[in-house]
Amino acid sequence: MKSNESIRIQLPGYECQLNRDGVTHSRQKVESALNDLLEENVISILVDEKKELEKQVLTVPCQTHQETLNYRSSCTFQIVQEKISQHEFEMQYAMRCCKEAVPLQTDYFPVATPRIQKVMKLVMKCLNHRQTLVIDNQNPTAEKVHWYMHYKYECIRKNLSSISFVALWRDDLDCVVTFNYSQPLYDCDNDDDVTMDAASTVCDNSRTKLLSQAAEFFRDCNDSISSLILRSKHLKETIGRPLLYIEDVLYLRRMHMSRVDVVSGVDAFKVCLDLDGVDDNEHGQNYVPIFYSKPIDAFHHPNRNTMLQALNWMMNRLKAIGMNSDDGCKRCVHNMLEMYCGCGAHTMAIAKSNIFDSIVAIELDQRLVDACIVNCKRNGCFSMTKEDSGTHGATTTVVETTPVYVFLGDASEWAKKIVLKNKNKRQQQTETSNTVSNNYKSSKSYWYNQYYHVLLVDPPRMGLGEDVINLAIHGSFEHIIYVSCGRRALIRDLKLLRETFDIVDLVITDLFPRTDSVETILHLRRKQPPQT
Repeated sequence: MKSNESIRIQLPGYECQLNRDGVTHSRQKVESALNDLLEENVISILVDEKKELEKQVLTVPCQTHQETLNYRSSCTFQIVQEKISQHEFEMQYAMRCCKEAVPLQTDYFPVATPRIQKVMKLVMKCLNHRQTLVIDNQNPTAEKVHWYMHYKYECIRKNLSSISFVALWRDDLDCVVTFNYSQPLYDCDNDDDVTMDAASTVCDNSRTKLLSQAAEFFRDCNDSISSLILRSKHLKETIGRPLLYIEDVLYLRRMHMSRVDVVSGVDAFKVCLDLDGVDDNEHGQNYVPIFYSKPIDAFHHPNRNTMLQALNWMMNRLKAIGMNSDDGCKRCVHNMLEMYCGCGAHTMAIAKSNIFDSIVAIELDQRLVDACIVNCKRNGCFSMTKEDSGTHGATTTVVETTPVYVFLGDASEWAKKIVLKNKNKRQQQTETSNTVSNNYKSSKSYWYNQYYHVLLVDPPRMGLGEDVINLAIHGSFEHIIYVSCGRRALIRDLKLLRETFDIVDLVITDLFPRTDSVETILHLRRKQPPQT
């Protein structure tokens, strides 16, 4: 990228602009996050005091300039208009910073994936396309004609407030563009002096004109867009393929490891974006696909690099936990409770690793719950719950895949009910967990009473609530995997957990390069009572 262009392009709200070294910023940011934890005395003494700190704390900043750009697979931009003449206003992409819309000063976003950058340029070119309209004078013999410039897609431009782009982690195939409008898509006002039939005709004509322009706009984008969605309050129109989800895939390598290998630090699992560079003989042996249906209108992880780093670290820690199950847990059944599961980004990979006997996944957003169920079905690990029995149907679990029970629910409410139900009942529930029918296992009440070996939490930036902290401390969990994107909230939560849990190890990654965000993933293990 040319230096003068780097100075001109704005990344509103980003700490590190394009004229600064993103790799240096990434390293300094990750080190700062580690120093915060050390200064607050929440990781000053790790469980293995014989290990050097650097061997238990892994920091993963960006290593190349390219890693600091081209990584976001979903972006939303506000649309602003700059006056270029008396009657012409050119649209521009903008992002909010300090409560103001700041133009990018370009028609693409360098942090987005190359696929989205390409589509951004094409969309803005079409939106600002002007053409000459010539109107002959009323007098056919007159030589003078009237003409003026107008925007080809005036209907689409009207009241357009923001544009969202969603693409794949792999930067190919699907790219969905959503136009968001501040006013209703159609002119359907029903004045007192206008009959219902007349108002309906006006509305139909307005809709027809809008959809006609949208279809032409879609064709002008040269098949670069899989689906164009026009959305306003209570109204939605789709041009192209009607998509609820975009379909993605990762690949999981499963190795048959001995306990010595895992404890020695040999990776049992590896998640990768594609199979480039993998020997053809290994494709069908050690690599299995993980299918993802990602909802277009709900959150899913936009940074493929960080997600792969998190999955690889997390699953090898979980494998080590499973191979080292004599750490005070006198159990033959290992269940994992996952709170804030989203659409199943972590759930699917862990289920296909077959580390646990059962996974219970909790999510508050119905759209993400639906997506998680779809993903469980696609990956052969779906266990039907009562709430879904009428609409989804049962799916046979694939051999060597952990069954997943997905529930709509609030993490805080689940935490309170589990603490209440499990009080003084652990041993009783443990002994009967293998003899209960699958139908009963599909009920929430069954899982409120169960023993869980591992708690996996990936909360929003504000961290864990008081009830979830209470569950972690007083529940049956021997281990916690805590995925955190909130630096201050993490410190607060660790101060509450450190009397009960030791930090075994942790990793800090650059969640969104060039911003102030990091992702910290910790493995916590319950402290054992002192020997008498």
